[in-house]
Amino acid sequence: MRAVFVEANGGPEALKIKNVPKPTPGIGEVLVKVEAAAVNPFDVQVRRGDYAAYMPAPHKLGVDVSGTVEAVGEGVSAFNVGDDVFYSARVLSNEGGYAEYHVEQAQIIAKKPKGLSFVGAAALPFAASTAWVCLIERGRLKAGDRVLIHGGSGGVGLFAVQIARLAGAKVVATSRKEVQGLVQSLGADATVDYREANAWDQLAAHSNGGYDVIIDLVGGDTIQKSLSLLGAGGRVVSIVDQPNPQSLYNGWGVNAEIHLVFLTPSAERLSRLGSLTERGLLKPLVDQTLPLDQAAEAHRLIEAGGRRGKIVLVTS
Repeated sequence: MRAVFVEANGGPEALKIKNVPKPTPGIGEVLVKVEAAAVNPFDVQVRRGDYAAYMPAPHKLGVDVSGTVEAVGEGVSAFNVGDDVFYSARVLSNEGGYAEYHVEQAQIIAKKPKGLSFVGAAALPFAASTAWVCLIERGRLKAGDRVLIHGGSGGVGLFAVQIARLAGAKVVATSRKEVQGLVQSLGADATVDYREANAWDQLAAHSNGGYDVIIDLVGGDTIQKSLSLLGAGGRVVSIVDQPNPQSLYNGWGVNAEIHLVFLTPSAERLSRLGSLTERGLLKPLVDQTLPLDQAAEAHRLIEAGGRRGKIVLVTS
């Protein structure tokens, strides 16, 4: 089978396609014939070596997978050969979705909704699950809450805006002016161009006395600056590495909570998200699809920015 490998950490040119033996599922595992695999900024970070301590080169890439069950291992009863499935692979331990076949534990795999294409299903797991964890599981978002989403036009952000709208929240999101129309069409009540000099003043004006939940998808000093925009008992939830110290002083006065999220896969969560998608309540946005052998180009597009949805690799 064909699979994409990182021979040595570096730029997109580090991605090489190789022919390797098709894997065999072990106890509790499923072999999936991959139809589509989404490309995530996280994949770019792994490729360039940000997580080299956990995944030294050479290694495979790809955590978002959709495809068809080819074989099941001993002890698997939830799936049969021919079932269409989708999932997010175990992060930093079982990447390899950029391939024609992939093996994963059955317990974290979900059946693909019949109304969802393989490409749409591949665009869903990692980003939508992350948004759900940030807003619902950690942020405890409820109807009437005010939520600020930093990075509302990114892969996770576009799902976060939709999920926040479904929860009945008042949604403010930062994005580039060029895509504010898209972000608003998905459910944002207001958008602010983060590049404007008075962007933080605009965000404060939209807070109506303080946000209940603030989602950090961009990093930098966002947590520190966001604490001053929280209402009493508000939550800041971040998915971004925090390599530099930040002042948390403004969090004390409002009894703030700060949550740092690293996604763990869940078949139950995926089934719920898939159901929302099939009912037309959640929309995976795909910017473009590319063949597997153009994985390096997909990474270049991710790094260039300016996308309006996910980039998805297809195997045929």
